Amino acid sequence: MSERLVLGYDAGDVHRTRAFTNLVARAAEAYGLSLRRADDDPDAAVEAMTHALGAVARGFAAATLETLARHEVLALSIEQEWYLDELIVELGLEASAILNAA
Repeated sequence: MSERLVLGYDAGDVHRTRAFTNLVARAAEAYGLSLRRADDDPDAAVEAMTHALGAVARGFAAATLETLARHEVLALSIEQEWYLDELIVELGLEASAILNAA
């Protein structure tokens, strides 16, 4: 189960792979844009990485909650699922839409 919490490439799940690829592309873009302004300054490179991680952290958190919300062993009530759905959308609408093939 723990490996399913980490959003990543999954040949058996096209939506999960698409969400992962989308988040990686967003992080790469944010990192590249920030790094171009870094001018070999170590502090600026750290700032670039901070921007890259910030661009995708919410999406990865949403994907993790999505996995937990659908886990049958937890047997969440409908109200709990709705609450998690609200958090998922708030954290990462785009990742949620991809994971749900919307």
